Amino acid sequence: MYNIESIIKRIAKIICANKIALLKMKITPKKFCNYSADLQIKAYNADLQADKVEKIIQKYSSDPKKLIEYIKGAKTQIHVIKKPEKLLSKIGEEAGFITPLKGIKALYLNLLLNKKISFKTPEMFVIDKDFSSYLFCYEFYKWYCYKTGIKGYDIKSQEKYKKVFNYCETSKIEDLTFDEIIELKTAIKRDIEAIEFVKNYSKKHSQSSKVLNKIKQGKAVRI
Repeated sequence: MYNIESIIKRIAKIICANKIALLKMKITPKKFCNYSADLQIKAYNADLQADKVEKIIQKYSSDPKKLIEYIKGAKTQIHVIKKPEKLLSKIGEEAGFITPLKGIKALYLNLLLNKKISFKTPEMFVIDKDFSSYLFCYEFYKWYCYKTGIKGYDIKSQEKYKKVFNYCETSKIEDLTFDEIIELKTAIKRDIEAIEFVKNYSKKHSQSSKVLNKIKQGKAVRI
């Protein structure tokens, strides 16, 4: 899981007022106004979203297998394997919810998990049988936001977020467009919201962790 404090400190140096001002010059005022309007239209209530996710988790807390069925019912693959970090680190991914991939990364996962040749993968969960219950809640929150089309969970924004530390190099900062800065900033905000959700959830439902840990009994599912 990301060290969010470290990420915030680093990204604060990227998304600062003077950099934003310089990048705004690369686009026309009209385009900027349209983009701002677009963001407002697609704005959402993070608290309301967290409430929806919490209700779903609580609904299935007594039977985690039904939570898995809920995810499968939304056409999302779930793979439970030993030491997924070792497998995923080779393509720069982490255990948990993974957004759709293309190219070599997708081929790699398809060969290992789906036993087929394809350069595209849908969204999926790849977790260990001992995956932390609260970490699963964190990943489930991200998955739910992705499935409901929340801005910041789109493929482009998530790809930039995975490379966040690379952008800390000055030369790469200068190459980012204003739109790319916004995408990166939005993805980081979404991750902070996911962490806040788990923190608040754990305070309210400390006993749920014992129940959700049953998820480790699941087997790899291929859809």
